[in-house]
Amino acid sequence: MFEKFKSWYHCTINARRQPILDFSRRLIVVQGRHFTVRQAAERDVQRMVEIEKQIYGTAPWSYAAFQLELQRPHDRLYLVIATDAETVGFIGMAVDWYHLDLHITNLGITPGWQRRGLGTYLIKTALAYARHLQLRSLSLEVRVHNLVARHLYEQFGFREQHIKHRYYLDNHEDAIDMQVDLLSRGE
Repeated sequence: MFEKFKSWYHCTINARRQPILDFSRRLIVVQGRHFTVRQAAERDVQRMVEIEKQIYGTAPWSYAAFQLELQRPHDRLYLVIATDAETVGFIGMAVDWYHLDLHITNLGITPGWQRRGLGTYLIKTALAYARHLQLRSLSLEVRVHNLVARHLYEQFGFREQHIKHRYYLDNHEDAIDMQVDLLSRGE
């Protein structure tokens, strides 16, 4: 018990000394197209809300919720992915030092850019980041009816943990809590 507390305390104190990650602009190529991936900033919040509206018809996360998340750089990381002209997607991650889990809080790609490898890239980035932090798992929730996303997550080894009934506030849809154990995967 003491060792677990010591490990949690060490990670928590070290995390508070500096931001989780200095994620500078990265230029990437996905399916032959060039994109920029960088840490989200205040100026990106409105676009992240718009992306959620395009995907779901309403924004599950408010402008204020995203703002609060961005004010926690020691245990939150939000990345945006953009073409030269516009931001087309984002991912949010939260570190749970107690359970040694990286939780994907949200992931969104505009409908016109879906199924082109951008979500795959962002999930791979989350997996690499969780391993870098030496976490035990990566977790997320997904809407029960979002079969495309569920299939994508399953390709990365995510497995259903349990159902969260009436989880989503916008339409009271159930969520599937999914998790991938990083200790058992030797990738």
